[in-house]
Amino acid sequence: MKTLIIYFSQTGFTRKVAEQIRDGVAEVSGHCDLTTLTDVKPESLADYDLVGLGCPVFYYNAPFNVRDFMQGLPELVDKQWFVFCSHGSVMGNTLILMAEALMKKGIRVVGYHDTYADGTIPFYPYPTLTTGHPDEREYEEARAFGREVAERSRRIAGGEDSPVPEAEEKNPEWTQQAETFSLDFLSQVMPRMRINEEKCIQCQECAENCPVGGIDVEADPPRIQDPCIYCWNCAKICPELAIEADWDGVVSIAPQNYARYREVLEEAAARGEFRWLMDPDSLDFEDPLYKQRKRQIKGK
Repeated sequence: MKTLIIYFSQTGFTRKVAEQIRDGVAEVSGHCDLTTLTDVKPESLADYDLVGLGCPVFYYNAPFNVRDFMQGLPELVDKQWFVFCSHGSVMGNTLILMAEALMKKGIRVVGYHDTYADGTIPFYPYPTLTTGHPDEREYEEARAFGREVAERSRRIAGGEDSPVPEAEEKNPEWTQQAETFSLDFLSQVMPRMRINEEKCIQCQECAENCPVGGIDVEADPPRIQDPCIYCWNCAKICPELAIEADWDGVVSIAPQNYARYREVLEEAAARGEFRWLMDPDSLDFEDPLYKQRKRQIKGK
C-alpha cells in the first residue's frame, strides 16, 4: 500500500504529529512518505493508495493556504485520504470542513484525528492554555491512529465493509465565527504589520518562512502582508523584532477571548478529552509574547 502524508506546520507540532502518524501507518503498510505542503507535487497524488493531510487550526478552520491547496487539487475519484489537525482550545469544525473540501474532488475520507498543541501569537500571553501539549501520550495516540487508519484503508481497498467513524462536530457554536473570518474581514480588523528598516538585518527568516510568499525585505519599501494569511509567524520569529504593529487593540480583547477558550477546555476536561498541563490562572495578560521577546532581545 503506497502511502503519503502531507503537512503544513509552523511551530513544529503538526510536523511531529505527522511523523507519529507516519510511523503508525508504516507499521501496517511497510513504508509511508512524508512531505510538506510546499513540496508536494499534486500530479503525483493519484499514484498513492492512501494520503493524509494535516495542518494547525487558524481561526477555527484550516489555514487559508491549506484551503487553497485542497481547492486546487485535481479530481481524485475514490482515492482514500485522511485528515488531521493540531489546535489550541477551539478546533471548530475544521476536520469536517477539510473532509467536505476533499470530497468535492471525489476523494473518500477514511479517518479523522485531532491533537491539542501549544502555541500563541504575539499579542497573547505565553505560556498559553494548551502549553505542554502534545505530550508523549498524545504522540502515542497519533501513532495508534496511523495504524488504525492504515488498517481501515487496507480493508476498504480489499472490498471489506469497514465503516469510517464520523468526524465529531466540536464547538459547533464557533462554526459561524469560522465563516466570518474571511481574508477580507481579517484585513480590516487585524493589525497592519510593517518592517522597521533600521532594525531589519535582512536575514530572510521572515521571507523564507512565510507560507504564502508575502514578504520581501529587499524591496523598496520592504513588502509585508502581501499576500497574508494572518498566521503572525513572521513577527514571532524575527530575531530583531523588526516586524512591528500596533498590538494594543488585540491585546485588550485577549482576556475575554481566553475566558471563552478556557470554558471550552474545562468542558473538554470534564468529558475526559483534555488534560490541564499548566495552571490556567497563571496567564499574565499584561505580558503578551511580543513584550516577552523585547525583554529577551534587550537582555542579550
